[in-house]
Amino acid sequence: MVFALVLLPFVASFLLLIFPNSRIQYTVSGAVFGLLSGLAFALYNSFGVFTFQFTLLLNNVIVVADVVLLLFFLYQGKLFNHPKVMALAAVQLILYGYIESIAPEAGSAEIVVDSLSKFMFLIINGVGGIIVLYSVKYMEDEPTSPYKKRLFVGGLLVFLSVMNLIVIANSILLFFFLFEMTTLASYLLISFRNDEVSRANALKALWMNQIGGVVILLGALVAIIGFKTVMFDTLLQSSGGMVLFSIALLSMAALVKGAAIPFEGWLLGAMVAPTPVSAMLHSATMVKIAPYLILKLAPALAMSAVGGLISIIGALVFVAASYLALSRSVLKEILGYSTVALLGLMMALAAIGSEESMNLAMALMLFHALSKALLFLSAGVLERVHHVKDIEDMKGMVTKSPKTVGFILFGFVSLTLPPFGLFMGKLFAIGSVASLLKEHPSNLIILLSLIVGSALMVLLYFKVASALLSAPCDVEDSETIAIPNGFNVPLVLLSFFIVIGALGYIMMQHNIFVVLLVLPMLFVFALPSLIRRMDRYDRSQPYHCGEKEPFDSALVYYEPSNKVQLLLYWGFGILFVAVAMVGALS
Repeated sequence: MVFALVLLPFVASFLLLIFPNSRIQYTVSGAVFGLLSGLAFALYNSFGVFTFQFTLLLNNVIVVADVVLLLFFLYQGKLFNHPKVMALAAVQLILYGYIESIAPEAGSAEIVVDSLSKFMFLIINGVGGIIVLYSVKYMEDEPTSPYKKRLFVGGLLVFLSVMNLIVIANSILLFFFLFEMTTLASYLLISFRNDEVSRANALKALWMNQIGGVVILLGALVAIIGFKTVMFDTLLQSSGGMVLFSIALLSMAALVKGAAIPFEGWLLGAMVAPTPVSAMLHSATMVKIAPYLILKLAPALAMSAVGGLISIIGALVFVAASYLALSRSVLKEILGYSTVALLGLMMALAAIGSEESMNLAMALMLFHALSKALLFLSAGVLERVHHVKDIEDMKGMVTKSPKTVGFILFGFVSLTLPPFGLFMGKLFAIGSVASLLKEHPSNLIILLSLIVGSALMVLLYFKVASALLSAPCDVEDSETIAIPNGFNVPLVLLSFFIVIGALGYIMMQHNIFVVLLVLPMLFVFALPSLIRRMDRYDRSQPYHCGEKEPFDSALVYYEPSNKVQLLLYWGFGILFVAVAMVGALS
């Protein structure tokens, strides 16, 4: 079943390339979603840990592929005259060559499928499969050749294969190769439209993620020097100061891939790509490597200075990214910053390393993937059907496309209100972190960040919701535009899984009083009738002599000064470097 998860997307990608008929594309995409989801669910409910050891030939093939990949990065840097890409590719080639020359023979299996891997399969294949299905319809209106459209959908499928592999990699060097394969995939997908803006953002994503690759190689080098191993399991079972140094370097790669400030630029730049790319990067695949890697390293991070520092960084990112999101008016950028914020929270909880905090981090990962996929795909509908990206242009959208607005509002509700998983996760996280204050007073920073960041995110979502629900009288009446089935089916599927997930999570708590948290939903369900009664009202102020008061979502708009932004970037940059220093001194 594991190898089916890896091979099936490749086969489906090939079928999409050779069959141009749209019905076949929908059939293949739907079948892949069903099969991948079914296999992932079956594996999740299976018992035991599965391992697989590579042959010498297969290891040599991966080494060659890794070198070719790094040479490709070097070529891209030279082709587009990008010094950072060239320099980082050269550093990676030198480090990788040296590490391979001194690397010991594998002492354990290169592939390990454990409970964390099985959990990741659910997110990757369930949510990722829905995004692939959605992308078939989305690409129909893309101004490019039919072959390139099919190539795009096929690329998303290959992306799923790489992600299915990276979450079962036990070898740090194999993990590095797959980490850079995800970097390659994001580079190609972001630059898909091949214009100047897309290329610039793709190159930014490339060099920023290359930094993550460099620190992985440094972490592997420390593991080899200190413990004669390149295996995660062996490293995590070792003891001594060098362990934390290696773990610290690997954790820094998670901060980069998770777009923690000051590396959030690469993820926000991905917004220039077609919307399925944004959905795939933000919800199902790419950035989930960050909390996954911290969870994998959690046994060593727990109760350590490195783990404490990463928790603080993640918590502060949660607040800072939520605050920066308030300065944005493009819907996908707002969603992007909220992803950065919530990834910070997931990494903060994972780095604490307690069983409860790790379970909460995993719950947030799952429910964030579902809700954020729903929001990004809904944003894609607004972009494709209504040609709207900026929330300032969304006045009257509740009458033009009430169903799309309904999906977006449901996405916000699932992120902020009970009984949905993200609210429940944050609620239980507050209690979990508070219980550790006596032993670790530094957790007060995490606790306060949880509270402040959550409040800022509610304000952020209110900003967007108020824009979507506004229907001032100066907006012309227009017919309601139906959502095409190619968009509607994925959105309904995601909404269904969010509801099922919420019900399942409540049942897992074994506490009848948790059901009372469902009560706020009664108010949410009453909103549509309330909005209809207020339909097409207009505001006028006495001191304006009855003049129309135009709606402006910028009423909830905070633009940080350049000085504040510079301070944030330098501050987080120093904390990023401090992770390695603390690891080296521990």
